[in-house]
Amino acid sequence: MNDLLPFVVALSYAAGLFAVAAWVDRRRHLGAEPRFRLPAYTLALAVYCTSWTFYGAVGSAAADGWSYLPIYLGPILVYLCAPGFLRRLIAAVQAEGATSISDFIGSRFGKSRGVAALVTALALFGTIPYLALQLRSVGTSYAEIVGTGGTLMPMTLTAIALALFAMLFGTRRFEASGRNEAILYAVAVESLVKLAALLAVCGFAIWLYGAAPPAAQVAGLARLRDNFDLGQLDGDFVVITLLAMTAIVCLPRQFYVGVIEARAPSDVSRSRFAFIGYLLITTIVVLPITLTGLTVLPADSVPDLFMLDLPLENGASLLAMVVFIGGFSAATGMVVVETIALSTMVSNDLIAPLLLRHRRLSAGADFGAALLWVRRAAIVIVMGAALAYALLIPASQRLASIGLVAFAAMAQFAPALLLAVQRPGGDAAAAKAGLTAGLVLWLYTLLWPTIAAPAMLVPLAGTLADPLALFGVTGFSPLTHGVLWSVGGNLAAFALVAARRVRAPALPLDLWRGPRIAEVRDIGGLLAMVERFVGAGVVRDAFGAAAVQPSAPVDRRSAQTAERLIASVIGAPSARAIMASALSGTTLKFADVARMLDESGQSLRFSKGLLAATLENIDPGVSVVDRDLNLVAWNSRYLDLFGYPPGLVYVGAPVAGLIRYNAERGECGPGEVEAHVERRLDHMRKGRAHSFERDRADGKVLKTVGGPMPGGGYVMCFTDVTAEKQAKRALEVANEQLEARVEARTRELRDARQVAEDATRDKTRFLAAASHDLLQPLHAARLFCAALDGGVDAAAQPLVANIDRSINAADRLLRALLDISKLDAGGVKPVPEVFAVAALIDELASEFAAQAADKGLRLRVGGREGTAFTDRTLLRSILQNFLGNALRYTASGSVLIGCRRRGDRLRIEVWDTGIGISAAQHAAVFEEFHRLAPSSGDEAGVGLGLAIVDRIARLLGARLDMRSVVGRGSMFAVEVPVALAPALAAVPPPADPRLPVGGTRVLCVDDDAAILAGVAALLTSWQCATTTARSHDEAAVAARAGIFDAAFVDYHLGDGRNGLDLLRVLRADHPDMRLALVTADPSPAVAAAASALGATVIRKPGDPAHLRRVLSGPVALAAE
Repeated sequence: MNDLLPFVVALSYAAGLFAVAAWVDRRRHLGAEPRFRLPAYTLALAVYCTSWTFYGAVGSAAADGWSYLPIYLGPILVYLCAPGFLRRLIAAVQAEGATSISDFIGSRFGKSRGVAALVTALALFGTIPYLALQLRSVGTSYAEIVGTGGTLMPMTLTAIALALFAMLFGTRRFEASGRNEAILYAVAVESLVKLAALLAVCGFAIWLYGAAPPAAQVAGLARLRDNFDLGQLDGDFVVITLLAMTAIVCLPRQFYVGVIEARAPSDVSRSRFAFIGYLLITTIVVLPITLTGLTVLPADSVPDLFMLDLPLENGASLLAMVVFIGGFSAATGMVVVETIALSTMVSNDLIAPLLLRHRRLSAGADFGAALLWVRRAAIVIVMGAALAYALLIPASQRLASIGLVAFAAMAQFAPALLLAVQRPGGDAAAAKAGLTAGLVLWLYTLLWPTIAAPAMLVPLAGTLADPLALFGVTGFSPLTHGVLWSVGGNLAAFALVAARRVRAPALPLDLWRGPRIAEVRDIGGLLAMVERFVGAGVVRDAFGAAAVQPSAPVDRRSAQTAERLIASVIGAPSARAIMASALSGTTLKFADVARMLDESGQSLRFSKGLLAATLENIDPGVSVVDRDLNLVAWNSRYLDLFGYPPGLVYVGAPVAGLIRYNAERGECGPGEVEAHVERRLDHMRKGRAHSFERDRADGKVLKTVGGPMPGGGYVMCFTDVTAEKQAKRALEVANEQLEARVEARTRELRDARQVAEDATRDKTRFLAAASHDLLQPLHAARLFCAALDGGVDAAAQPLVANIDRSINAADRLLRALLDISKLDAGGVKPVPEVFAVAALIDELASEFAAQAADKGLRLRVGGREGTAFTDRTLLRSILQNFLGNALRYTASGSVLIGCRRRGDRLRIEVWDTGIGISAAQHAAVFEEFHRLAPSSGDEAGVGLGLAIVDRIARLLGARLDMRSVVGRGSMFAVEVPVALAPALAAVPPPADPRLPVGGTRVLCVDDDAAILAGVAALLTSWQCATTTARSHDEAAVAARAGIFDAAFVDYHLGDGRNGLDLLRVLRADHPDMRLALVTADPSPAVAAAASALGATVIRKPGDPAHLRRVLSGPVALAAE
């Protein structure tokens, strides 16, 4: 392959990443909200998967088998089992305002610069080998793809390009604490690229393996099986898993992406399963690539290069280039993020303290700008050191061994990180002792053996100073040996020093060694010192009115503000030291300085908690933006008022995006969206207070009040004043009409009476319409059922009868419910009758038998003798609800229905063995929309059944009773009056007399196609000649064109005219025609009008026997 082609492709890819980062950065500065932020954050977590993962994992699987798995298993376990710890970590870091892992640990251990410096040193020593691994992987893969042995040039050019990328997007401003969306999205893209490359090679490997000779397949599979033999598992597996678990949190790049870039602790919960999925895919694809490499590649192939050798050896040059770009992408993401994070740690925790001790350098005018150059220089130096290390290590050393050495370094500050998350105020001396011991032992037992010449280690072999068998400890691999000594020494030193139980001073006693950066005696001196770190504009915005009183003494609030601003540039430990040193020159005593600064963290945490509680318990919506016009605080009422979509509101969100969202929805009034955005941003930039009210589209009135904050930024308060505005308007109207008060009140009463009358009339019309619409399908079903009755054999007749009875039951229940609604309107009364309860219970048992059988329940009938005097249909509704609930809430056992007489009352009871109801809910179950959880497999009811029962019982004057025990079952009962006279003998439904109707010519008119189809089917089964019409006009035309013996006409024809209009036309043209009006309208006026026309009234759902009697009866049959 041409030597220049990989360079050109890699350069183009790097340019593409640069374009992505530049685009995101430009949108960020324009105030636009980056899209797909959570997916980008999730993918950026995969920066963990470096070129070690891309090349070295296959190499480890091919050479050692199980050793590749712990690298993925560790992070999976952390994100799967410890999301709570990760959320607490993010919350603690955000509370401290930390900029890096060293800054956070140092802050939680008494703002100790020493602790922060040791963490940085460990991270620096551990990261350089890791960076070298990336450079070496790029150089080796380049040499492999072009067929040359030279790696110096590609490694050097890669180091230069990635250092420039990191400086361009990672060191552009003083503050190190701000999120870097450009880097986040660039890393997300590289995560997609490397995953795509891995999947492409995996697919190619599977194809190659399938095409290999069977003998080679068997041999390759045997080699892979030998590598993954369970006997190969040893202590290294556990040690590497633990190292990987610490690395996923402690690696500077992982802490930067996973913690610093998180907008809220909940980001971990929302992204963890997707990240775990990414790791699982990466883990799985290693196996087919390894198997194919062991099968088809020569025995002397380098395992770390299987990824490249598979396509190269088989003529797939394009795929080889994809693999090269995937490996380059993996290295790029890791190097850029790692160097940015590490340069911040080096500048804040190593270089800044030295600059502050140097008299001439610390007196410089612009300390913040100087630190920017320090960070850029740190990136160059770190990349240079990594390049040197990559050239120094032997070419034969595998990538995995280099990565594990780096992991072991990061594991040294894992114990300190765990303690830091638990609580602040840790023992700094103990932490420094532990970190120092761990660093020294790691350098001696792990780092030195990897870079030292073999001749340097030979004299130490077998001695107590042997770095691979320190103090004669043998029996472990070099990695496990070094990890046990370094981490064990770390923990032992920490425990020994912590056991002294000496309380650390409030401030470090060596703060005043070296020159002061400034001697602060008043507010003016404090502002001048802070300006050297963050610039005059930021100081002016932060201190507000205090800036115009330079001679005022330094107070606690000003000191805390100054420390916070300085910490945003150089970290919290150095900021604490600077403030303590500067304030020691004032008239404050040392104890006062210590108290002023040490109370700042506690005060800040208390203030945040108090502010959050206050904001959540006030009615107005509140939002606060900082001096950069980014959202920093809000309450839930603010979110309720504006209904922002998920992901739009977060800490650091540009307020311009929120204003634009509101403007696009019309919240800002008429005009161009961008004009609204710019006008409101201008108010905030200039600190102009404003107040106005807006009428929203939903009719609410929102009052907005905004004003500048003393320390920079802007606060806005949004209050729903709809009620106040309505009250004000009502008061104005009342004042204007004061002289005509009596007249106005009279008019109001008249209007109110009219409204009530209209409401009653509307409700009556609604009930009539509801009766029609609800009874239509029942009417059609009954017609179809009747048509079916004549066309089935004798075995199916009982089924048809059961269907007909169910339709009748539904009809009666529906009519009862409509009657109850009409009763609320004051128009319906129950119709008591004497009837035998046995027939009613038998009907209900038959109706619910199938439902009980479906659930495997026994539906039993107890005593059923007795005669009741009440409304039978309404009582049936009560018992239907009792039985329906009993079956719904019973999973096993039985349901019993029966009755017994108690004096002059007849008591009907329903028992079940269901879930029962607690005593606290006995009264509540009769309320509307109160529901219990049903038994398994049943759907919950709508919560109206027992409310209807209660209303019917009051209507009937019946008494309700219930008893229930949780876990054992329930009993519901209703008591109704006993009839004094015996019930009439139960009259079975009249048998169809089968009156001769064959050959009758019938006109059927209805606007419902289903109704017409049903009645036509029924009449056809009776050998009638049927003609159908769906409108008044169509029926009139048909009547004039043909000769008919009878007509069934629906009342609601839907074309502006009703059935009475058509009956008049038919009666005028056909005086001898038998007419029937079919309707669900119970109005007596309708029935009277139909009778006047000699028409029979058939109530829906119609009885087929009734229709037959109309066809065979006289012309003017009395309405039934």
